[in-house]
Amino acid sequence: MEYYYTAKEYVSGNSLTIVDDEAKHLGRVLRKQSGSEIYVTDGCGTLYKTVIGKVTKDVIECTIKDTQKWVNEPIIKINLYQSLLKNPDRLEFAVEKSVELGVNEIHPVVTTNTINKTTDKHDRWQLIALSAMKQSQRCYLPKVLPPITFEEALGKTSSGLKLVADERKLEGSISISSAKTDNSETIDLFIGPEGGFTMDEVSLAIESGFKILNLGKRKFRSETAAVIAVGLLLSDQDRGIRYIPNTA
Repeated sequence: MEYYYTAKEYVSGNSLTIVDDEAKHLGRVLRKQSGSEIYVTDGCGTLYKTVIGKVTKDVIECTIKDTQKWVNEPIIKINLYQSLLKNPDRLEFAVEKSVELGVNEIHPVVTTNTINKTTDKHDRWQLIALSAMKQSQRCYLPKVLPPITFEEALGKTSSGLKLVADERKLEGSISISSAKTDNSETIDLFIGPEGGFTMDEVSLAIESGFKILNLGKRKFRSETAAVIAVGLLLSDQDRGIRYIPNTA
């Protein structure tokens, strides 16, 4: 079952409209016709079971037959603060896979060891997130924000569990297993760039209420660390993907 997307503004009453590239893909590439049943999400947590009505060149009009909330969405909200990387493809990989796994929001971060400090492709990153949302059959579209500094990122965190990943054997470090014993519904997860975070940055994070997260003995690339951490934090039955009953 494929999921398709339309912005919340195009949903009204018992109908919705699909426009632009999504409509062109459905009409011209997939050859969807009137009477076809498709599933559409608004990216805000709602999944619509619809039947296609009118099909034109750039617009597809649908009738809503059923509605479900938060299908395939995790209870825990992980906000990923991913450092910018030297290779843009690796950051795009981190965005794509973390969205597939269930991340709630992504904040690219400029740190001391960041090499490409002026990179800003958040429009492209958002498109990658959209594709990953549909591919993994989620109904919430995580926002990918413009890059911010490390200090700015610390100021945006929630009141939940705060984790800064570091490969060093630092005093007070905790494992994924220990992190999962926390009952917080929100996790702010910081992943460093090539070269990791500096000790000054780690110290500043600790002063801001962070715990140091150690991912084990092996040394991972930044994007790999992000995928591993997000995946493991959402891996078991109690903290993982939940299927919310139909609330229509």
